[in-house]
Amino acid sequence: MTMLQLWLEKYAEIANIMGYDIARDRKATEMLASILRSHHIDPPLSNLRELLFEKPSIIFGAGPSLDEKTDDLLRIFPKISERFTLVTADGATQALIERGEIPQIVVTDLDGDVGSLLYSAGKGSLLVVHAHGDNMEKIATYIRDIISSTKLIIGTTQVEPMSPLQNFGGFTDGDRAVFMASKYNAAPIILVGMDFGKIVGKRSKPWLRRNVAAWNDKLKKLEIAYRLISWLTANSNVEIYTTSEIAPPGTRRIRLEEISQIVRCHS
Repeated sequence: MTMLQLWLEKYAEIANIMGYDIARDRKATEMLASILRSHHIDPPLSNLRELLFEKPSIIFGAGPSLDEKTDDLLRIFPKISERFTLVTADGATQALIERGEIPQIVVTDLDGDVGSLLYSAGKGSLLVVHAHGDNMEKIATYIRDIISSTKLIIGTTQVEPMSPLQNFGGFTDGDRAVFMASKYNAAPIILVGMDFGKIVGKRSKPWLRRNVAAWNDKLKKLEIAYRLISWLTANSNVEIYTTSEIAPPGTRRIRLEEISQIVRCHS
């Protein structure tokens, strides 16, 4: 069974847990695919491969530890983008931009700060834009502005892919970024700000001004993301490290000071 087939079975379980209508996911897939085709956007998969293949990659999530860990990381690696491929999950993009860093890859379902996404796109970031049943209005509102900022766009879906969309696997922006990096053999994969606890980071939603307790639906998503990353490690050869307190089974918790040594071991 291929990884895509495994993922589609896994997503059917997730949709059942979350009460999602998969038909709406398929409708969103058709919508985004049609828009990208009408603008002659071909997925720059060769660019994505070049950025990730066997490259040390840091994936930034929008959890409550994001800002503090990012500050510490930049003190250790002042020229971080020269040493790592930086991948942000949606709202985490804003934290990097505020610190003068532009991620090479942004993974988004358009739920974070759209201004940061457009700024990154204009500065050369490759945007991986996801379609699902709950963001069709945002796709309709923002995708043309994104296309005006960059042609480096890869559309993704969580159901059966339709050209030019891809399905790398994954459910939330953060774990979807991990699945994508794994597919292209990024090594090592280091997670920053992906906390999997019961607190939602202020970067997660544009209207949040502080970290808040996770609401019920968000708790379910965090639990699913936690389990998915563990599932990925069990079904692939990926090595994943995390700087957060909670480490999904199959990953290894590390201190920021250990990153250089881990990268040397993979080179």
